[in-house]
Amino acid sequence: MKIGKKLSFILKVLLICVISAGLAWSFNSLRPVASDHNSSAVQQIEIFEIDGAGLIEAFESGEAVFIDARSDSDFAMGHIPGATNVPSWAVHAELDGLIASIPKDKMIIVYCDGLSCGKSKIVARKLAEKGFSKLAVYPDGLDGWLGLGKDLEAN
Repeated sequence: MKIGKKLSFILKVLLICVISAGLAWSFNSLRPVASDHNSSAVQQIEIFEIDGAGLIEAFESGEAVFIDARSDSDFAMGHIPGATNVPSWAVHAELDGLIASIPKDKMIIVYCDGLSCGKSKIVARKLAEKGFSKLAVYPDGLDGWLGLGKDLEAN
């Protein structure tokens, strides 16, 4: 390459870098501050993990609401008796409709398939964003429920 072509290439790369940095700064400065405030409020809500003994106690006392974070079809095949289905993919109006009848003052226990499933944590975070504050996740999920010798309810 000749020196003129090298200099031209370097100037073009520098121009692209300056434009990219300017765009990044612009987008970050225009981002709504309210979303940052909302996420910090959600982070203040602690989502506990509950073990099998705590789950059985909450189930038998009737003091908790159980949320199944799995898909509609998995929920229909079998779930903890009395559980409400709030799939992890639900957002906006659909999520609002699914959680409208859930009391915010009760303990909410969210579960999914088991240890390899992260859907319960996703739904618990969404519930925290919607104002639920008494949240627990049962990490052993449906596998743990069955391991405790409990039966399922199916639709």
